[in-house]
Amino acid sequence: MLLAKLQSCRLHLLVFSIVFLLSITVNGQELENETTSYKNLIELRHDNDFLLFTDRYYSTGNYIGWRTQLENIGSGDDQFQYRLLLQQEIFTPADLLELDFTVFDRPFAGFAGITNGLSLTNDSRIIDVQLTLGVTGPYSGGERLQSAFHENVVEGRIATWLAQIRTAAVGNVYFTYTREWQWEPNPFSVHVAWNRKFALGNRDIYLQPEAAFYFGKRDSLRKTSAYNQIGSTQNELFFAVRVAYRYVYQDALLEGDLIGDASLFLIKPHRNLFLYDFEFYTRMKRNRIKFTYNYQSARTRRTFAHTYFTISLSRVF
Repeated sequence: MLLAKLQSCRLHLLVFSIVFLLSITVNGQELENETTSYKNLIELRHDNDFLLFTDRYYSTGNYIGWRTQLENIGSGDDQFQYRLLLQQEIFTPADLLELDFTVFDRPFAGFAGITNGLSLTNDSRIIDVQLTLGVTGPYSGGERLQSAFHENVVEGRIATWLAQIRTAAVGNVYFTYTREWQWEPNPFSVHVAWNRKFALGNRDIYLQPEAAFYFGKRDSLRKTSAYNQIGSTQNELFFAVRVAYRYVYQDALLEGDLIGDASLFLIKPHRNLFLYDFEFYTRMKRNRIKFTYNYQSARTRRTFAHTYFTISLSRVF
């Protein structure tokens, strides 16, 4: 009975998403002045594993973002973009009802924060820096949100949230350098990108090289929705395959604060993490949709590999 209700709830969420996507697709076909220049973008993003009928590990992520193109900054052909992002992330063990936290495969953890970012783009590369400030623990609202959802929508299986990661202030810097090459032109272009990511702070410390391959009708590096660029409303339709390796030195949502943590249950992360993504992009005039299937290898010695989906809806204005 509970499983049937859960499946019904997830089906309703999926239907709502499809209807919403269709509505903005129709709106995206409206005629627009080709000379109109848009400098801002608003984005709604949701991460969840509900389409796979699981509820564990990285359970849910909610994001609201705003980007704007900056002018009269720097010199030459460089293009600057600023972004502001509000985010909340929820992490849970596989067994939400377990009362003995010592057998958890990972701790309950919530994070809520705000990110400021600045990117610099030219014809072949992007340099991106972001600063994330936030809070972990009960004040992140993760427990309240998930419990309310399970109580009022799923009507059962309310997680215990025992021994969750304690409340702590978090600050992190993330740096990404992207270099891209175009191998084939449109109408079915092929682009290859090499990314180097680095995170430093009291939430994450890691080094992540990755490769991405883009196939389909796609705009140039300066204009494409693949990197949330704002300068074009030309239609796009393409997909991407992304392969990454992450060396993890610190993950505060698993092992607590680097300088000591009083949380009741902590666990060491695997130092080696592998990530694979399949991404689908479409841009219809001012509207953009991105749908991603994400795979992550096991994060701890007790967990298994995890898969989840991402849906991102955005519009320039």
